[in-house]
Amino acid sequence: MLLVAGMVVGWFARDEIRGFLARVTDRAGEKVELAASPVPSLAQRAEAKIVALGQGEVDEAALTAEELDAWIRYGLKGFFPEYVTDVQADIEDERLVLAGRVATEQVPGIERLGPVAALIGDTASVAVRGRLDGLRPGCGVYYIDIVQVGLVPLPEPVRDQLLAELKRGAEDDLPINAVPFELPGFVIDVGVRGAQVVLRSSLQGRR
Repeated sequence: MLLVAGMVVGWFARDEIRGFLARVTDRAGEKVELAASPVPSLAQRAEAKIVALGQGEVDEAALTAEELDAWIRYGLKGFFPEYVTDVQADIEDERLVLAGRVATEQVPGIERLGPVAALIGDTASVAVRGRLDGLRPGCGVYYIDIVQVGLVPLPEPVRDQLLAELKRGAEDDLPINAVPFELPGFVIDVGVRGAQVVLRSSLQGRR
């Protein structure tokens, strides 16, 4: 994983995260206890919704921006590469925003970015903004509109150069700004609706 991949693919497709999502169907009957402080309780609320989705109790799970952010900061703590810290999520105008700090000198393969790496610097606050969509059952895609380093949005050609280098080319005949990611096989669609990230499942009624 490289810079944006460490934040985007690193969030959506880390083995531990895939494993958690794939195992939720084995947690039938397990009660989710809410923590005393409000932020961790939001993280557990998000997890409870995903567990219910994986158990076929509901056909969609809708996570608010606050629940999603809390789940990333608390429920997924320790799942990111060590060079990506302070990861946060938000929803703006039906777009998912991921932001964090990246120690670029620790990113494997950063030297391949050449002048772009020099522009980013040794440590940078990086934010990516884009549209979520379903690609096929068990797979979603994040269409990145904006990559922002500090307060500066990268020009589109630079953004695409960066993404092409990080991804080492296009995937699945998708545009350069599209980052596919894995989901549990039972998830048939994902997207942002209003101010929520919505995951749809094919499991309801099969238990």
